[in-house]
Amino acid sequence: MGLLKTSWLLLLFWVVSSPLCFRFHYCYGSELSVKFLKAPPTTSRFTSAKFSFLAFEDGNRTCSSCKFRCKLDDRISLDCHQRKVSYSKLLDGDHTLEVCANRMHGFGCNHYNWTVDTVSPTAFVTASMPFTSAQNVSVNITFTEPCVGRGGFGCSSVNSCDLLVYGAGQVIPSSFTVLDQYLRYSLLVGLSPDAQYGRIVLVMNKSVCSDIAGNNFKRALGSRFFVHFDRRNVLVNLRTHVPEKLLKLNNQTRTVQATNDNNKLNVYLYFSEPVLNSSAEILRRLNTNQGDLLPIDGNTNGNRRFAFMVTNTSRRAIVTVTLDSNSIRSRHGTPASPTAPLTFLYDTERPHVILNTTSGMRTRKHTIPVWIKFMKPVFGFNSSFVSISGGYLDSFEELSGSIYIVYVKANTSTLSIKIPENVTQDVAGNKNLASNILKVKHYSVPMISSVISWVTTYIFLVTSFVAGLLTLSTTSLYSLGAFPRPSPYLISDPTRNLFRTACHIQFFALTRWLPVTLPVDYYELVRGIQWIIPYFPLPWETKIKEQIMVATSPYIGPHSFISKTHNNMINLKTSTNAESVFGLPLTAMEYRLFFETSNLKPEAEHVLGLPHSTVWRDFNRIMFWIAIIGGSLVLLHIVLSLILKFKKAHSEKKRSFGAFVFPRFELFLLILALPSICKAARSLIQGYFKHQGAAEASVIVGILVLCVVAILLLALFLFLSVGITFGKLLQYKEIHQEGQTFHWYQELIRVTLGPGKRGQWTWKTENSVYLTRLGPVFEDLRGPPKYMLTQISGSNPLKQQDDRIIASDDENEDAEAPCIQKLFGILRIYYTFLETVKRVCLGIIAGAFLDNETAKTPIVVLLSITSFQLFFLLLKKPFIKKKVQLVEIISIACQVGVFASCLMLLAKDFPKASGKKLGIFMVVLFLIGFIMLMCNEWYSLYKQTKRLDQINRSFLSGLKMFIIGLAALILPQKMIKNKIPVAQLEARSSSNGGTTPEFRYRNSSGSRSSGSLDKPWLKQIREMAKSSFTRDRSNSKVPSDPSCSKSGWSSSIWGTKTSGSSSKESSADYKSRPKGLYKDLEAIFASK
Repeated sequence: MGLLKTSWLLLLFWVVSSPLCFRFHYCYGSELSVKFLKAPPTTSRFTSAKFSFLAFEDGNRTCSSCKFRCKLDDRISLDCHQRKVSYSKLLDGDHTLEVCANRMHGFGCNHYNWTVDTVSPTAFVTASMPFTSAQNVSVNITFTEPCVGRGGFGCSSVNSCDLLVYGAGQVIPSSFTVLDQYLRYSLLVGLSPDAQYGRIVLVMNKSVCSDIAGNNFKRALGSRFFVHFDRRNVLVNLRTHVPEKLLKLNNQTRTVQATNDNNKLNVYLYFSEPVLNSSAEILRRLNTNQGDLLPIDGNTNGNRRFAFMVTNTSRRAIVTVTLDSNSIRSRHGTPASPTAPLTFLYDTERPHVILNTTSGMRTRKHTIPVWIKFMKPVFGFNSSFVSISGGYLDSFEELSGSIYIVYVKANTSTLSIKIPENVTQDVAGNKNLASNILKVKHYSVPMISSVISWVTTYIFLVTSFVAGLLTLSTTSLYSLGAFPRPSPYLISDPTRNLFRTACHIQFFALTRWLPVTLPVDYYELVRGIQWIIPYFPLPWETKIKEQIMVATSPYIGPHSFISKTHNNMINLKTSTNAESVFGLPLTAMEYRLFFETSNLKPEAEHVLGLPHSTVWRDFNRIMFWIAIIGGSLVLLHIVLSLILKFKKAHSEKKRSFGAFVFPRFELFLLILALPSICKAARSLIQGYFKHQGAAEASVIVGILVLCVVAILLLALFLFLSVGITFGKLLQYKEIHQEGQTFHWYQELIRVTLGPGKRGQWTWKTENSVYLTRLGPVFEDLRGPPKYMLTQISGSNPLKQQDDRIIASDDENEDAEAPCIQKLFGILRIYYTFLETVKRVCLGIIAGAFLDNETAKTPIVVLLSITSFQLFFLLLKKPFIKKKVQLVEIISIACQVGVFASCLMLLAKDFPKASGKKLGIFMVVLFLIGFIMLMCNEWYSLYKQTKRLDQINRSFLSGLKMFIIGLAALILPQKMIKNKIPVAQLEARSSSNGGTTPEFRYRNSSGSRSSGSLDKPWLKQIREMAKSSFTRDRSNSKVPSDPSCSKSGWSSSIWGTKTSGSSSKESSADYKSRPKGLYKDLEAIFASK
């Protein structure tokens, strides 16, 4: 066992020490060197290698006795004594062959390194973008190893380039760049601009080069590259599953998308090419005006299809989805083309329907137009769906998709119409709701109302015509000098009374529009006198337009569907024609115009009775006829004034013509027209608030007109305040008498109707014509007085101590009235302002309500104003004449009765019989006031006719003078003067001292001047008084006025009758009063 271990150790020592001894021998023996005579190249493309070698001793002597051992790589060394060796099937890579030679006293080794490379070089072709829309594309060529054979990769021209291009493209040799010699190259390939889309193939040429080992270039899979180019627009299709309907709109087939199903509110995007954007990125580019968008997971078809859902929308909405396509890119880099917005209607509301009639809830018409208005357009509606009770259908018309009109003939006193539910549907498929039940009462026009309205119109027109002729004749005679003592009452009496009559008729005509259901008898009466407003149909209004009026819409434009004529209405119905397939979809604005009538109303209210049409209709009617009638009257006034001017004598320079002076007549017309103008303006404003947001222009026009009326009222108030109250322009002078006693009934009349004192207005500026021009404002009213004469006793001349006049001899002959009478006079003068304000308020309230509306507050306001006016009239007694005071009291009392009756109608429902009685009562109130006014007017015309005869005061003579005055307008002046009585002309000449007629008039009438012109005739009165009476200052009393107190203050009652005394003695004394004095006073004041 021990011997075996010793043997193994000796063997191991020999194996380890043998190389050491060999090296040691080489190092310390003789030098041997090995040289390779044959060897493969350092880089070889062959897998075999052959070597031959020799050993040299001392550098140049061949060692023939040397033994060789060869070792390849890490293999075991082998004997190669034959001095050559070969290997085969070598692997690619680096190899090393070590050859050692040895002998007894020498050792030498050498090794050879080479590389076996059998892999052919190749190249990888890559482009900057495999998908592009550019004109050029950058290409990189990268070799797997340096390819140096044949000069390497080259591209000197299009036809001499190692990169081959197949397709619509070619290399750009000038762009060739060497990035790394023999390894990396770059160049541009131009894509043909003529081709919109296509594909090019980039391929390396064959045998481009070879590597160091001599392996020829070989194309691999990466040696070719595909470049796709596409310059076409990327189309986007925005779709939805909302059902489509083809409708005929304005004679054009259009596509309408509408639904009431929430599950169909999905939006889809389809791209003609795959896009690089994700679903989240596209969602950020989608916008909707209603609700929110949520993505829907599903197949994108290679990023060509995306789905989204519309949520959180309102019950009725026009949904518009828009896409911002600028940031969406296809894989070629082309931005997506803009796409049209997707618009559809989502509506879950059922259509409401309203029935109304242009005839009101009561009508006298046998054929009643009833308009049917759906809140939105419906389809499939026809006359068979209209339920009628108490009548039958006469005709049916479709005005638009939402408005229809039926004509119904009533065969009973009560007509009932309704539309059942679920008989039609809107574009989204919602069934309609049931309509309101329209009940109309049919009646016949009462005979009494027609007769009274016709008679009233006839009497007023005849009276106006006669009064106009009489005024014209009076003015003509005045210009001829036929009046020795011209009186202002020749100017004011007939015109003022006629003006009050017109105001009375206008007041009752305006009550037609009060917010109360008036009895039939009274309603037909005031409807028959509405010509005083004036309220007539316009000349261009046809009979059809009175029932159906298509108003102008602010939304008429290129997308509007409003028809211009009545016969070319909108036709909304389903179309089945083949060309309907090409119907264009509606835009968002068109959806609003067609299907959102509750917001924008493109139909513009086809039916008469809707606020926007009636307010402009009423405004146009009133303002048009005011302009026509008022303008015609003013033109007639101008023509007659010119005629009078040319007929006047050359010596007369005065430019005024009595009642024809400008603007006296125009002022009457303006005051009369104010309520009508207010009604027209207020109706514009009220129509806007009743139907908000449709006609702002109407509000502006209405407010401007009301502002003008307010300015006129303010001017009237300032004139009464500054000109009369403060005495800056006018002064009211009154003659006061005392010393008379009256019977109890005479005292009652004086307390109720006023003292009836003689009073005249005077202008501060002498020779001023403004007293006549502005007379309509104040001339028949009493003002804050100055007493011109006081204490002219009506007793027997034996009681001369009770009679006195103003005793001063200075220039001021006027006596101041007591303070309380001045205050009452100041208040009395505002009666004109109170009357005007009442009429303006009535006009505003008449225009503030529609026909079928009721309201209590406006009636209470008008009743309060009118009652205050009546109280003011009874307390202040503002009128100079007692007859006028009495007529005005009766007229205002009738107006109070009408308003009280209206309150009763609002308070409770009257049976038919009681309502008829109340209506007749209101008619009687109108008749009482009208008859009193007409009697007063005709009496004034009668008195004025008598005054035309200044000598005998005969009616027949005055009638003759009336005819002469009219003839003077046509015949020569010399011929007409021969027809005037000589005594009347002589009286005029003697009473005026030979001065001109105008100047004599101013000297003889105490109402036309003040100051220096007042003094001569005041002194004349004083002299006449001194010759008839004596003074007695001890028995003087303070002047009194029954309008201020109920004490025994006295004054004379002028006219053919006097107030008289309370005893026979006073009556006898009054009869013995000097007649000459009163004749002279009559000449001065020239009035009753």
